[in-house]
Amino acid sequence: MKDLKWNLLLLLLVVGLSIGTVLTKPINLGLDLKGGISMVIQPDINYSLEQEYERYAKDIEAKLKQKGVRLVETIAHRDGIQVELLEEEDYGKLLEVLDKDFPRFTVARREGGKVLLKLKDEEIEQLRAGVLTETIEVLRRRIDELGVVQPVITRMGTDRVLVELPGVLDLQKAKSIVGKTALLELKLVVESGPREALQEKLTKEYELLSDRNGAEWFLVEKLPVITGAELKTAYTTSDEFGMPAVGFELTGKGADAFSQATERNIGRRLAIVLDKKVLSAPVIRSRISDRGQISGNFTSEEAKELAIVLRAGALPTRVEFLQETVVGPSLGKDAIEQGMKAGVAGFILLVLVLVLRYKSAGITATFSILLNALMLWAGLVLLGGTLTLPGIAGIILNMGIAVDSNVLIFERVREELKLGNSQRKSIELGYRRTLNAVWDTHITLLVAALILFQFGSGPVKGFATTLTIGTIASFVSNVYFAKVFLDVLSKLKVFKI
Repeated sequence: MKDLKWNLLLLLLVVGLSIGTVLTKPINLGLDLKGGISMVIQPDINYSLEQEYERYAKDIEAKLKQKGVRLVETIAHRDGIQVELLEEEDYGKLLEVLDKDFPRFTVARREGGKVLLKLKDEEIEQLRAGVLTETIEVLRRRIDELGVVQPVITRMGTDRVLVELPGVLDLQKAKSIVGKTALLELKLVVESGPREALQEKLTKEYELLSDRNGAEWFLVEKLPVITGAELKTAYTTSDEFGMPAVGFELTGKGADAFSQATERNIGRRLAIVLDKKVLSAPVIRSRISDRGQISGNFTSEEAKELAIVLRAGALPTRVEFLQETVVGPSLGKDAIEQGMKAGVAGFILLVLVLVLRYKSAGITATFSILLNALMLWAGLVLLGGTLTLPGIAGIILNMGIAVDSNVLIFERVREELKLGNSQRKSIELGYRRTLNAVWDTHITLLVAALILFQFGSGPVKGFATTLTIGTIASFVSNVYFAKVFLDVLSKLKVFKI
């Protein structure tokens, strides 16, 4: 009797905490229930390769010249680094330089003095994996800045990323923030003017860039003074004319480099370049140390979005949107209503079967299932889980699975009663002799749910989440507390099975 009282107190505590959790904190709804945007994004690996070759081209050229190798030219492109030797006899020295200083590279093709250098296959695969991982991390930081609740940002296959934004319905805004490379570079301007005139002065050290509208062209130094990698933070502000702008602060290393560069180049123009477009090109009036401002006739929304992407960091490469889907909230509302109707209908049928088959014991099983559903809902809320349409299916399935344990125990109790045991002893033996089988069933379900969660994505994870929490709640409610309910019936002498 003493144990029964403690179990009833524990039951009241669990019910009270679960109800309190459900009432005080709303559950997160997934994309299919709340509405939102789903996008499949593919990073441009070829562009990353081209950038990698450009970074190495100058270093390889400098090392070869140190070894006394005379070169006609060194050109970096998407397929590799083309090195043209003035004398073919220097090919051996080139191999020595590669082996000692650039082991990541191999000779892909040689035609006389023309040698094509490429990254090794394993290095390209490592670059591909790194670009994909970094893309996911940058996207996650950007979306966190947006304040989206429970977004999904996950790898899809070997070279794609799935992004789901529940509650976000402005597709263009989402694409502008998620898909913008946001490569910020501050470069010294050599000259500005018509494109045709500037092209004649283009060399390997310079590049030609236009403003956002393509109206003005700038010949700038390829090597930037600083890049977005040196940013500490970015924020919205106003320029000297009261127009929206973006202020930024630099890290210690970036501030030193910026300070030295601006001090040496007072009177020259400094181009603020974002994704190869010149936003503005102000004249350096004095030395600038650890902070600056980006202006360019922004609207307030554009300035806010630019500050977000700069704070989150630049994507490692350009990205392509392979698929875009907008799910309206009305579809989610219909899904919730249909899911609720299916759940209520399933529960009513379940109760009828249990009561007709097991009489008063069936009523206790009904209470166990309700407790299971309450604990499952509270668990989702506490863990910050997201309820999806497959998740609702998981809850309904969990209700059916929850009955299995009760059926197994009830049948065993019936057998013990037929053997002439008392009600109390039959209940005790029924639970004791079926516990191993019930325990094995729940462990198997839990392992399967965890595997689905680990290797699944999107809807599969939603299903696995509810199945995992539901399996744990099922063991507590349909095994532990179900016995408490039967003990109460036995004490009240209304136990029938």
